[in-house]
Amino acid sequence: MIAFFISISVFTAWLDNLIRDMYGVKPGVKLEGRDVSGMLREEVKALVMEMAMQEWRLPKEPELDKITGRIIPEEPGVTVDVLTTVNNIMHAQANQTVFLTRNSIPSKYRSEDLEGLKSIGAYSTYIYGSKQRSNNILLASAAINNTVIWPNQVFSFNEVVGPRTPERGYEPAPVILMGANNYDYGGGVCQVSSTVYNAALEAKLKILERHPHSKPVHYVPKDRDAAVAYGGNDLRFLNQTSGPIIIKSQVSEGRVWVSILGEEKGK
Repeated sequence: MIAFFISISVFTAWLDNLIRDMYGVKPGVKLEGRDVSGMLREEVKALVMEMAMQEWRLPKEPELDKITGRIIPEEPGVTVDVLTTVNNIMHAQANQTVFLTRNSIPSKYRSEDLEGLKSIGAYSTYIYGSKQRSNNILLASAAINNTVIWPNQVFSFNEVVGPRTPERGYEPAPVILMGANNYDYGGGVCQVSSTVYNAALEAKLKILERHPHSKPVHYVPKDRDAAVAYGGNDLRFLNQTSGPIIIKSQVSEGRVWVSILGEEKGK
């Protein structure tokens, strides 16, 4: 009985080797340095798909360095043509090296699209209050500085600025909560969002979300404020123009300055 099972095992191994010799990849063939000799088509396909997933990359659109404003060039994405790669392997001659068939995916926009933009809307507000409040304003302003918004993209203040937590440098400062003055981390950030809101109005961008405070604020005129709270109220607007816009924001001379750059109308 043992001899019978050994015979079956030997026969199975012999048959497998025969099939691989007849239909598998030729001896010595390598896929980017990886030996694929004798592999059958489905095995090759599984390997190529695994490698393709590791190679896959979306294109990166050009952007601006948040600190310097320098243009960071676009980068193409990468996909792998699995079928072509598998066919190349299966038809490769002995000892041949085959490479993944990579396809480049161009970015939608180019660095040149961010050049030569002019101010289409600007606004500034005077800073008042404690050192902690001024610190929070400085952090939020720096977070939105040099933000690029492409056509038909939506700017979200909360998404760009992120959570206002002590781990990220924010400090307790006065805030308006449910109609009353209180202290919370990030107090003062609403002055930045309100300044951005007014600049967006000047630029005639489409406002999608904006919330007033529950009581008047003193840094912008009535009904020109924009209250924000991470995970809650947000300021969102759409770039409905035909080109990119850039948000520039800085704190200097006791003010928050926001300018929105874009293509001048009529160009």
